[in-house]
Amino acid sequence: MQHLIVHELPSAPNFVGRERELDRLNAFWEKRTGVLSLVGLGGAGKTVMLKRFLGGLMQRGTEAKILIWSFYDDPDTNAFLRSAVEFVSGKDASQASGTGWFYVLKQGLESDNRFLFVLDGLERVQRPVTDATGIYGELEDPLLRGFLLRMAAPDSRSQAIITSRFPIADLESRGVRSYEVVDVDQLEPATGRFLLRSHGVKGSDDGLDRLMSLVGSHALTLDLCGAALVRYFGGLADELPPALVERIPAEATQATRLAIVLSTIQQELATRELDLLNRLCVFRFGIALEQLAAVFLRDPAAAGSLKDLSRDELGEALQVLIDLHLVHREVTGNYTVHPAVRDHFYRFFRDVAATHGAITEHLLSLTGRPGIGFPEAKESLDLLEELLHHALKAGREDDAIDIYVTRLGGNEHLNVTLGDYARTFRILNAFARCPDSGALYHCHRAFGQYREALLSRPQNRYIQIAQGRLTQLRDDDHKLTRTVARFLQGENVELPTRLADFPLSAAHLRLFKGDLSDAEACALRESAACLFQDDQVRCQLAMGEVHRLRGRLHEAEQVFEEASRWSLRSGSHEHLCHAFLLRGRISFDRQDFFQAASSLEEALQIAKESEFELFEVLIQSELSKTRLVMGDLDRSRQASDRAVSLAADPSVRFVWGEATALRGLVDVSMAQGDTATALRALRRLLEVQRSVNDASFLRTERDLEQLTNK
Repeated sequence: MQHLIVHELPSAPNFVGRERELDRLNAFWEKRTGVLSLVGLGGAGKTVMLKRFLGGLMQRGTEAKILIWSFYDDPDTNAFLRSAVEFVSGKDASQASGTGWFYVLKQGLESDNRFLFVLDGLERVQRPVTDATGIYGELEDPLLRGFLLRMAAPDSRSQAIITSRFPIADLESRGVRSYEVVDVDQLEPATGRFLLRSHGVKGSDDGLDRLMSLVGSHALTLDLCGAALVRYFGGLADELPPALVERIPAEATQATRLAIVLSTIQQELATRELDLLNRLCVFRFGIALEQLAAVFLRDPAAAGSLKDLSRDELGEALQVLIDLHLVHREVTGNYTVHPAVRDHFYRFFRDVAATHGAITEHLLSLTGRPGIGFPEAKESLDLLEELLHHALKAGREDDAIDIYVTRLGGNEHLNVTLGDYARTFRILNAFARCPDSGALYHCHRAFGQYREALLSRPQNRYIQIAQGRLTQLRDDDHKLTRTVARFLQGENVELPTRLADFPLSAAHLRLFKGDLSDAEACALRESAACLFQDDQVRCQLAMGEVHRLRGRLHEAEQVFEEASRWSLRSGSHEHLCHAFLLRGRISFDRQDFFQAASSLEEALQIAKESEFELFEVLIQSELSKTRLVMGDLDRSRQASDRAVSLAADPSVRFVWGEATALRGLVDVSMAQGDTATALRALRRLLEVQRSVNDASFLRTERDLEQLTNK
């Protein structure tokens, strides 16, 4: 498959100019890496400009494989990632989800193929304002944030081009060098004049320039203004209507100028056309004429003046709106309203609750749940999510909660069974007051967002063990939390037989001590007692490590495959760190060092995003060992230095991890001929091993004696 056009980008009725922006796109394309955003107010022409660039690219012929996705048409990040994985890998992605897809994508992107991801309408999943929970332009969906951070990484071989009203704060705040922003808000004068004349606006260049100085050079504003002038005001640029001239102050912003042009059109529209446009603006996605008729021609209370129209008359009213460029007819036959136009008319629509209610009743008739069980197909889930949206907008919150609980299955189905944390997160944030704080906790925890998770369940401080907050947790009110923190800091404590919901299983603690028999027995006991799948998977991953350390690599791989199915599907950061760490260790033992490094790098990316410093110590230690064998001494040393520094930090003091990191530092220091550092590391390693009664101290004593006597 050369290209995958999931959503067709709309064409411009009259596209001209834009040479400067097209030159920027072509220059970006030649760089062969990075992320570029076309940023501008709604209607600036971002999408059609992108379509023109892609058309030229495909016409010239390119070796790249291109995926086009519109978040206007489908804001579901899980759906986008599934398409991206299947496009890149050529394999079914039904067994992976969430952050797990990043690993599958990474494997595909490391091939010799070149990929371009085109993401239209990203503002659908960006914060439009700065508030207590985030900043302007920040991505609301952590899955998409992770994808774009990976695309913008220095070693990325692929590119992404985005259209949005906002720059991507997540990339700008990190100072990502490979991220570019192109402002496309304004048309050049010659282009603006051509656009106006294409509508039939008559006048001299000076007259057209005065019009542009009045309404601005913003593409959508000029397009709508030109269509309205010709239809309602004679189409003469030198005789502008007072209704327009007298309302626009010289200091007005472009957004204000667009709003005034739309308000002027609003006053001129016939009642039936205005009623139809208002109702079209209630739909977030495209809608067919048949659906419009089904919703409004059968519900007089919600139809307004449309109630007396025939289907043909409804089509005639639609055509008027299309001619004015207020409505667009897609290639699928659906009718859509530009987001900037929709925002304006939706804001002034008085019967919005009744209209949402009519849509709710219509969708209820389409979403009856035959058979037993909750839906799993994306189409059914999307329809129910849309139903829930309209129920909330209609003020029917009890119905919305019922849809979430009894039709979508709530936390137990969406999160636990499907691992669809992004959808659950999106749904719960649509409510004025979250109806399921437990589900929201699990979403934040799966995303690795512990600060937010603890707002829902502040008593679950034990999750911070993954972040290495051991010194803070060693005096926690919760006994098990205290016990685990103190053990990881090297104290001789009685280990628990089970750790439900902890980032580490009880078997993992025994693995640190090197007691494989005890760890295996504990993993089996824990697994038999597990009530939830997340704990079951932790036990499986611990058992996989037991098999690996006993040299049973085939059994370790089987356990990994079984555990990774849920980990990849759920996208839980904690589980993925464990899984990719195990995969990396198995690959190292198989002497597949490239695969080992790839798995460990993905684990490291997730650990850093989530501030999992405890996991990072272990991952960096394995990366140091792997890069040393691969001959990359500098990066091996960087990894070991980082691991030692993290483990020994006073807020962490993770002695078991420090011992592993110090052994790695000894090995790479010797390979670099840095005897002094190797000696210091061996002395500290001996001190740590003796403090926890680690029998490996005998080997360290011999190594220290031999190196000292050299």
